[in-house]
Amino acid sequence: MNDRRTRPARTVVEVKRRCLVCDWERMASEPEETDVVGPPCDRCHAPTERIEIVSRRIEPVDFNEHAAALARLGARRGGLARAARLTPKQRRDIARAAARARWKK
Repeated sequence: MNDRRTRPARTVVEVKRRCLVCDWERMASEPEETDVVGPPCDRCHAPTERIEIVSRRIEPVDFNEHAAALARLGARRGGLARAARLTPKQRRDIARAAARARWKK
């Protein structure tokens, strides 16, 4: 894929969590945005709290290839439909504005 745009990424943290009820501790990987008091305990299902951040890493966000293909298909159809309903004067005005924007730089 020859795309100049940057791929979206998110920060994932490796944390130590402690249950607020039974004091059971465990290590977990979670997005950095997860609340300090958050996911339930594996044993008693009470809330846990983040007590320590062990490490951070940046992971690329995967995207759904099927959704991207549908978006491209819709964009192509939309562009063709728009081009079909433009008058020659409108096409000329759009082309003139695009040329001015390119040469303005």
